Amino acid sequence: MYYFRRCQVNSILQKLQEYIDDINDNIQKLETRGPVSKYVLSDENLRGSLTLTFDEVSSGVACDLNSRGFHVLCKATEEVVGNVKPFSVAGSLPLIRELQDEGFDVQACGYGLMETYHAKNEYCLFTDMSQGYRVLASIVAQLEDSE
Repeated sequence: MYYFRRCQVNSILQKLQEYIDDINDNIQKLETRGPVSKYVLSDENLRGSLTLTFDEVSSGVACDLNSRGFHVLCKATEEVVGNVKPFSVAGSLPLIRELQDEGFDVQACGYGLMETYHAKNEYCLFTDMSQGYRVLASIVAQLEDSE
């Protein structure tokens, strides 16, 4: 399993804050660039500090590449499309994460034109939609055969 899939974002933020607190508590021990480069200026009653802030956070998604669903999806894609090229894109899909947290084997896939994805004039081709439908039919057939 993937570490970040099981780890909650809040625990990561908490750990980062622990590191920040430790740096701030021991700022006088940090290496400097020379005798006039200091983080604590006692004569001026000044002490440096580090602050880390975050905007809205959400959990990312990591699909399980060892799951039955992934292997069935790859086989179906190979049958219909002729090749399989798994790849990753950055982003967040809260619904997928929620389903994973509930124990579902969730995979994300697409069979359209990547260059039009989220484009100003996003569109798809009926041939790509048909291809995706045939992949779905193959997935269903594989899962029915294995029961």
